[in-house]
Amino acid sequence: MSYKIRSKEKNNLEVEIVISEKKWEESLQKAYEETKNKYSVQGFRKGKAPRKVIEKQYGESVFFDYALEIAFADEYNEFLDKNLEIEPIAQPDVRIEKFEKSGIVLVASAPLMPEVELGSYTGLTVERGKEKVKKADVEAELKSVAERQARFVESTKPAELGDFATIDFAGSVDGEIFEGGTAQGYRLELGSHSFIDNFEDQLVGTTVGEEKDVNVTFPENYHEKSLAGKKAVFKVVVQKIEKKEIPEITDEFAANVSEFENLEDYKKDIEKRLSQKLEQEKERKVENDLLEKIVEASKVEIPEILIERQLDIFIRDLETRLSFQGLKLEEYLDYVGTNVSDLRKERREQAEQTVKTRLVLEALVKKENMVVSEEELDSALKETAEKYKKTVEEYKKSLDDRTIAYYQNDILMKKLLDFLKSNNNII
Repeated sequence: MSYKIRSKEKNNLEVEIVISEKKWEESLQKAYEETKNKYSVQGFRKGKAPRKVIEKQYGESVFFDYALEIAFADEYNEFLDKNLEIEPIAQPDVRIEKFEKSGIVLVASAPLMPEVELGSYTGLTVERGKEKVKKADVEAELKSVAERQARFVESTKPAELGDFATIDFAGSVDGEIFEGGTAQGYRLELGSHSFIDNFEDQLVGTTVGEEKDVNVTFPENYHEKSLAGKKAVFKVVVQKIEKKEIPEITDEFAANVSEFENLEDYKKDIEKRLSQKLEQEKERKVENDLLEKIVEASKVEIPEILIERQLDIFIRDLETRLSFQGLKLEEYLDYVGTNVSDLRKERREQAEQTVKTRLVLEALVKKENMVVSEEELDSALKETAEKYKKTVEEYKKSLDDRTIAYYQNDILMKKLLDFLKSNNNII
């Protein structure tokens, strides 16, 4: 093959590729072989007509477009194989500069993976934090466990904040019942602020069987535009009131909710678990602070295409998360009063930072010559392989390249973070 790199400036490749007369003829023949079944020629069964006959009937250039695709793909891929340091990040734009039987000259342009100018990444100083688990933290956790163990008892006493009221209601604006404003047997926690305005506060003091008109005003930015800013009246009937009974925190409570027989041992276990969690949080903070300093000190000109791809990923992830909640993206965007275009603008800075961080991490791995050995990969796969009662080799064969790459990237990230924590000052 014959090629010449014309330019590699500003993260953009421009390469001239010459397709020889021999290569062009081979590509035309391949295009004919792969597409001849598409052409009908009188006197021949479909797919049996010779190339010259098809070219005569349909025009000499009938196979040109596909042949050009074949020839360029072969030559371009060979060029990339011979220049592994060149990393295009998108399919190239191709233009024909010369088209002659003696040779075809093509010019391909493609954006390249940008070069990262790393700043200092060793000798930095970050703080681990001196926080300790306090007695109040243990008590708060105990209270939280007790809250989760609470039971609800029906009551005839007036409703208070924290009670659960089961209600029927019908909402109207200007005397007209509106869609979605009616329900029967709705269980509402008073004080949860799950209803608009001061709806819940107005139910404080009501009793079972009581009917009450609740007056509210919808927010100006309410997702249902026809109700935004409107005054509404809800006719409410209180069907049931339940009071929360929280168990007393005693030795008996500890025995019921844990493996410990007394409260003191249970408290010690809570303190231990909270301390472990706190240390993990400190470790993550150290890692995040280190990466933030390193990324900030590094310079890279990020191609637009990488930012757009990251925004695509963000939108897809959001769509997936919403689907688990039974929502469609369009419904969610309508609810929060925005659209995909505005959401992309809003998240652009975050996407750019995410891309920059990824590029800096890749540059660090490359600079420090970090690789994943087969032994390291096998070690990471071992635990999962054993769960499936397979050998590591058997399990590895069942994985696709993408999953293997996921494991390798995870190992590389751990190695990189260990390196950074070992080569910087953590106080």
